[in-house]
Parts: sequence; structure tokens; C-alpha cells
Amino acid sequence: MVVRSKAHAIKKRYIQINHPQCVTYLVFDIDREGAAFAWYDAHLPPPYWSSTNPKNGHAHVCYRLAIPYPTSELAHLAPIKYAAAIQSAFRAKLQADTGYAGLLTKNPLHAHWKTMYWSDYAYTLDELADFVDLQGHPIKGREAIGLGRNCDTFEMVRKWAYRAIREYWQPNYQEAWMNAVLARCEAVNVGYIYPMQPSEVKAIAKSIAKWTMTHFTPQRFSASQAKKGRKSKGGGRPSLGEPWEALGVSRRTYFNRKKAGLL
Repeated sequence: MVVRSKAHAIKKRYIQINHPQCVTYLVFDIDREGAAFAWYDAHLPPPYWSSTNPKNGHAHVCYRLAIPYPTSELAHLAPIKYAAAIQSAFRAKLQADTGYAGLLTKNPLHAHWKTMYWSDYAYTLDELADFVDLQGHPIKGREAIGLGRNCDTFEMVRKWAYRAIREYWQPNYQEAWMNAVLARCEAVNVGYIYPMQPSEVKAIAKSIAKWTMTHFTPQRFSASQAKKGRKSKGGGRPSLGEPWEALGVSRRTYFNRKKAGLL
């Protein structure tokens, strides 16, 4: 795939309709005859357009969002999780292809496809959610697909990161930490039946790494432990003169950080 100018790209049979880090359209790949009418059969609202393969009747069905949302490292997880649940529920009702990554879609402007425009209405996520039952969506674990993989990966890696970052607290640790989080995200990604694109994995890793570096620092952790100690009133485990245990790090790591001025 090559990034081209709009004037050149719209002449191609397939096109990447969404920005790499922003979702404006939800596209579903339906591999059966009469796919362009799948939304009607499933009692779903009319899509923006459908592009049908004239040879077999298979089609891509596209819904346009009124408010696009980002999927970059600056994005909030809540709208992504909400959109992932809606996407997953729509896919189930449409009986759409679970292996479709949503990256490239049939170009509705290309003469090769039979394109029908059903509605120029742009839906909010709430409006789309009214047509489906979100219980059990998005699918989690190895079976996660679409935006659900973003949420699943984020949840798993962020929980690991909250403790793992302690082992990286040393001068100029940022690059090593970023690489460690990326490696963790990549390891989760390869476990999916249909892995995400590298750009998606990097965005998730960058988001987690930046957030933890901002909110999980040696200074904040030490202050938190001290506050807990003051509240315990002697009811907790007595100190044995081994402060590295309170920080959850090794003795060597403790003295390395102390020497570097991080404690």
C-alpha cells in the first residue's frame, strides 16, 4: 500500500477511507449474494453507501459518523471502547466477515463496483447503539477483532505497565521503556487470529508508555508509600530497614536510583 494524493487515490479500485489515526466511517465486509441489502434484512438503519462486486453480489457497507474520533496515542479510551462495542454488534447482525481489517475498502467512486447511496445522514454513536444489543461486545481475547483489539490490547498492557515501569526507573529510561511497552503490545497482537496493523500497535504502545511515565514516577510512588505508612498506624508489616521492599524493587535497583537522585 502506498499513500497517494487524493486526486490519484480516488482513481483506484480500493482505497483507505479512514485516516490512519481517526475513524470517520465504519465499514463492513459482507461476503454473500445480496450483501448490499444486509442492513435492511437485519433491521439496521440505512448506511451511507454500499459497493457491490457485480460478479458475486458481495459488498462493503459503510456508515458515516457525525463525530469522528481519534485512535492515536492522544485518544481517550472510552469512545474507542464504545465504538468497538457498536462495531462488533453491527458486524454480528450483518453477519459480516470477522477477518476484515477495515483498512481498505471498495472505492465507491470506481466504476468497477455497483455503488448505491442509501442515506447522506451521519450517525452519532448513540444513534447506532440504539439498533443493537451491546451486551457481550466487543469480543475479548484471541477472538477480538476490529476496534475491539485496540481496547483489549490497551487493557492488558496498561495493567502490566503500572508495575513493570518500576524496573525501568533510572536516568534517561524513556526510550527503553517505550521499546518495552511496544514489545509487550506486539506480543499481545500476534496472539489475535487477525492481528492489527503495526501503526495501530505503535499508537497504543505510545499512549500507554507516555501515560505511565507521567503518572508513575519514583517521586510519586515514594510519596504514595509514605502516605500509606502514615495511615497504617503500625498495623502493617513492620519495617526491617529494607526500603527497597516497600518500593517493590530489588536492593540493587533501590541504590542505583538513590545514587541517581531519583529517590
